[in-house]
Amino acid sequence: MEKHVKTTGILWIAKGILGIFVGFLVFAIMLGIGFFANIQGGEEAFPILGIIGLFVAGLLTVLSIPEILAGIGILKFKQWGKILGLVMAALNLLDIPVGTALAIYSFWVLLKDDSQELFS
Repeated sequence: MEKHVKTTGILWIAKGILGIFVGFLVFAIMLGIGFFANIQGGEEAFPILGIIGLFVAGLLTVLSIPEILAGIGILKFKQWGKILGLVMAALNLLDIPVGTALAIYSFWVLLKDDSQELFS
């Protein structure tokens, strides 16, 4: 069961890092669109799209940090990591398909009696 718990922790960290990466990718794309719109004469597009991109990147980063923390806590077999992992799993149930699959796997792993002993 220890193998499944470690896999769950690694998957939460990977999902969090991927969320941060997507946030910065959205920011870069928005800045690029704003830059090209600025060249075409849309002078107000660059700052507006930059602010929108920055907001999206910040939001995705803020939402991804607890996933990374949950993964770290689960890998270290901390009780708070298990609780945070279960909370993140519940919040990710509607994140179809990856979040839902990870949530179901997390519930299966973290709520089994065998894994209870690891977090004691």
